[in-house]
Amino acid sequence: MTNWKRGRRNFLIAAVVLSGSVAAGVRFGLPYLRRRAFDFFSEGGPPSGGVGEDPTLWLELTQDNHLHLHVPKVEMGQGVHTALGQIAAEELEIPWQNVQVLQASTLIGPSDNFGTAGSTSVSGLYHPLRQLAANYRLMLTTAARETLGDSVILSEGIFRTASGSTMTLGSVAALPREWVMPEEDAPLKPKSEFLLIGKSLPRVDYRDMLTAVPRYAYDMRAAAGPTYYGAAARPPMIGATMGHVSTDTVRALPEVVDVVVTDNFAGVIAKTREAAWAAADTMDVEWELPDPFDQDEFDAALDPTTTGAVTLKRKGNVERLLSHPDTLSADYRTPFAATAGLEPQSSFAAMGDDQILRVRTPTQFPNTTAKAIAKTLDIDDTQVDVLPTYLGGGFGRRSITESATEAAILAYTSGLPVHVGWRREDEFFHDRFRPPTRHHLRGRVGKDGQIEAIQHLQASGDVLLANLPPIAGAILGSDFGATRGIDPPYAIANLELRAKRVPLPVPTASWRGLGLLANTFAIESFIDELATIANEDPLRFRLRHLAGESTERLRRALAHVGTMSDWERARNKGAALGIACCQDYGTVVAQVAEVGIDNNLIRVRRIWAVMDCGQVVNPNGAINQVEGNIVWGTGSALKEAITFHGGKPAASNFDRYPLLRLNEAPAVQVELLPSDLPPQGVGEPAIGPVPAAIANAVYAATGQRLRTLPLTL
Repeated sequence: MTNWKRGRRNFLIAAVVLSGSVAAGVRFGLPYLRRRAFDFFSEGGPPSGGVGEDPTLWLELTQDNHLHLHVPKVEMGQGVHTALGQIAAEELEIPWQNVQVLQASTLIGPSDNFGTAGSTSVSGLYHPLRQLAANYRLMLTTAARETLGDSVILSEGIFRTASGSTMTLGSVAALPREWVMPEEDAPLKPKSEFLLIGKSLPRVDYRDMLTAVPRYAYDMRAAAGPTYYGAAARPPMIGATMGHVSTDTVRALPEVVDVVVTDNFAGVIAKTREAAWAAADTMDVEWELPDPFDQDEFDAALDPTTTGAVTLKRKGNVERLLSHPDTLSADYRTPFAATAGLEPQSSFAAMGDDQILRVRTPTQFPNTTAKAIAKTLDIDDTQVDVLPTYLGGGFGRRSITESATEAAILAYTSGLPVHVGWRREDEFFHDRFRPPTRHHLRGRVGKDGQIEAIQHLQASGDVLLANLPPIAGAILGSDFGATRGIDPPYAIANLELRAKRVPLPVPTASWRGLGLLANTFAIESFIDELATIANEDPLRFRLRHLAGESTERLRRALAHVGTMSDWERARNKGAALGIACCQDYGTVVAQVAEVGIDNNLIRVRRIWAVMDCGQVVNPNGAINQVEGNIVWGTGSALKEAITFHGGKPAASNFDRYPLLRLNEAPAVQVELLPSDLPPQGVGEPAIGPVPAAIANAVYAATGQRLRTLPLTL
């Protein structure tokens, strides 16, 4: 028997462990391990380890029969709180209007070591959360039957008997009794009985959104009393380290309250944000500067044909087949890119009377953030409670939230409630950039029009390894985030994939989809080039090279997007279509872009997209995700690039880093294919094909093959 008590969570989403592969690597060598790791991460890896057994950590039923769903996954516009709410409410049989989703913190509610990333929130929790809710429903049904003394039927959150007696879910949950876990898991509802899953229900937080209730980190203030504002001294160039700090002048400024100096950190606390910024800017700091670096150094380092690459996949005899003079060679490039989130970094921290440091911050990884703060302050993890706020843009950048540590240092040292808000210039200067990539592809088409061999040599800066211990890079050899999407879905008998990891002096990290956009741009552009050599239509060429049951979903998506776009119809002069597709973490996407050329400028008029992402929990939410990916991918294809000079990014604000404007965005039409699979990834896969589809359309319209992003004529 278990007497359910609300307390600190016992749920942990599992970290990725390759113990079996490591053991195999010791036995068979690093090349074997690296190929195993590549296969593992290409398939997505295990996104979660379950939700635990205590339903009250997740599901709180109130006396007025409302469900409060406590979730560790953070909301950053992707609609994950709505989708998880639908999943729980479906199995618990409670009306949608009675559902409220609440964000868990690192000390209260379920915990999540995996974070909110990789398009895994819904796919990873779909079955575990359904099962938890179903088990809780069974426990409540048993209690209702015993209380009412009759068989009961649960509908719309109310238990009813044949005699007319009723009890709400909330009233049953409040019964003073010992709750016993079912010996076996309760059966899940069949898909045919779904009332909420698969429906385009309104966002669970839409009322709050319309009435400005949600608080972003930049909005956070002390509940009572004054809020103080913090700022940190910033280095003059990337990679500089802090030396001697003199604080006398800053301390004498009229609105400065305190100055805090620790290892490699100097910050001020002031009565206003402007005063904090001004004081931090004028702080007397001796900086140890690295050698300055410029863009041309990166271009030379990112040569994928030089030594240092590791083999990810090899089958057949690639070198023999590619030794023929009719082999096609092509080089593709993608640049540094900024995350450019709408909300700059910001965090609020305050010490409670219970000596708990509470930090409110827009982080995708609250547990990691809490541990980093505790380590910095040399205190126990249980003394730090991180509560994620709404994120004004995540996209991997908020996997590291420096402002949270800055606010924590200032608040913990001073005992004052402190808000740290970065300026836009701080955000650009201290971004974790999407790394640049270079791709050297070679391929050959036989006389029958079949691809005989492809070799893909890729070089990239770090994506995920930047956040892991150095030993991870030494073992893996390549960054499995940078190689995401590198394995083409086509039937190619002779294939070689090699990746070169290039550590850079610029901080790089995740950017929506990790390496998916860069790799798909190179591969899908190259497939089009091979189709041209084969003198075959690009759509038919792709369909002919998709063989077997494993690619049937992608074949269906390609055929469907061809129908949607009326692929065979001739376009007006100066307009043309391009096609591209990808297979990413269980989801398949096919896209067609219509491009027009206006005064030698590329205008993307329309993009059609078809996605098979398994069971869709909220179709409207999924379509919104695809549309967002396509608009962002179009901006990346046409506009986005960061360059560096003298150890600094050339862009410090949006005047030097233009984003796609509303009048430049293409019309987007999305269709989701029905599927019997469980939910797969939605948040990232659709960004992959966008630049390639546009580049292929430009070639069809102009005869110019563009191989470098951003695309310009």
